[in-house]
Amino acid sequence: MDNLFSCNLYRLLLEQLPEGVIVTDAQGKILFVNPAAERIRNLKKEDILQHNVLGCHAPASHEKVTRAIEFLRAHPDKTYHRMVNDQLNKKVYENTYTGIYDAEKTMQGMAVITHDVTEKRRAEELQATASRAQNIELENMRLQYHQLLMTSMEALTNVLEARDEYTNGHSKRVADIASKLYEHQYGITDTYLDIQWAAKLHDIGKIGISDLIINKPGKLTSAEYELVKNHSRIGVDILKNLDPGERLTPTILHHHERFDGKGYPLGLAGYAIPMGSRIIAIADTYDAMRSCRPYRKPISFENCIAEIRNNAGKQFDPEWVNVFLDLANTGSID
Repeated sequence: MDNLFSCNLYRLLLEQLPEGVIVTDAQGKILFVNPAAERIRNLKKEDILQHNVLGCHAPASHEKVTRAIEFLRAHPDKTYHRMVNDQLNKKVYENTYTGIYDAEKTMQGMAVITHDVTEKRRAEELQATASRAQNIELENMRLQYHQLLMTSMEALTNVLEARDEYTNGHSKRVADIASKLYEHQYGITDTYLDIQWAAKLHDIGKIGISDLIINKPGKLTSAEYELVKNHSRIGVDILKNLDPGERLTPTILHHHERFDGKGYPLGLAGYAIPMGSRIIAIADTYDAMRSCRPYRKPISFENCIAEIRNNAGKQFDPEWVNVFLDLANTGSID
C-alpha cells in the first residue's frame, strides 16, 4: 500500500509541476505527458502517448534526436540543455534532457523537462540591446542608427559572399554557431550581441581581395594566400569608424589566430586571443569543412567533429572545443 501511495504521490507531483514533463521508455516510446507540457508545447497528450519520440520531430531532426538519446545512454552522469525556438507557436523554451537509470546505470527511459522562457528571453534580448546601446561612445549614435549601420555591413557581406556560390550564407551560419556556443556558457548578454555581429562580419575584408583569388577553384599560391590573409586587417579598416568602443574589430582582426600561436595576423596565443575570436575560429572552421567547395565535397559530420577535437589546444581553445562538442554531440549543431 505504501508503494502504491508513493507512486500516486509522485504522479500527482509530476502532474502539478509548472514545468513541462515528458517521460519515455528506453526505446523512446512516450509514456507520460503532464498538463504543463501540453500547454507549453501546444499539443495534446493523446496525440503522442505510446508514440516514439522521433515521431514528434520533423524527419530532418531524427538523426539529431537519435544522437542525443545515444549520448544519454552512454553517459549516465550527464544531462544536457537545448534552446528550442518554436516559430510555429512563437515561443522559446529550454529543454533539459536526462536519462532514467537503474542501479546498474542502464538507461530505462528518458525525461524531457521543458521551461517556457519566451518572456525571459525577450527581456534578456531587450536588456542586452539596451546595454549595448548605452556603451556606444558616440552620443549621437543611437541604437537605431547603429543597427542600420550593422545591417548595412551585413548586407555588404551578403553581396560579397554572393560572388562565390560555395561561400554563400557562410557568415550567417558561422554567426548562428558562435552564438549557440556563447549562449550555452553565458546566456544572452551584450557580449553575445558583439560576438554575433563580429561573426556576421568576420569576412567582410574579403571585399578587398580579387575575385580571381576568391573564386579560384584550385590551391592558392603562397603569394595569393598572403593576400587572402590580409582580409582580417581590411575588415578592421572598413569597420573601425563604426566601432568606437572596439567591441567588434579586435574579434574580427584575430579570428585566424591559433591557440598555439601559429596563426595570423599577429601570432597571438592562448588567452591573449580575444574570446570572441576563439569562438568564431571553431565555428568558421566547422562550417568551412561542412560546406561544398569546388575542389572537394562537404566533409562528414563525424570527420568534422574528429578534426575539431584533434585540434584542441593547437588550433582551438580546448575549453571552447568542449562546449562545441557538447552541443554537436547532443544535436544542437548539425
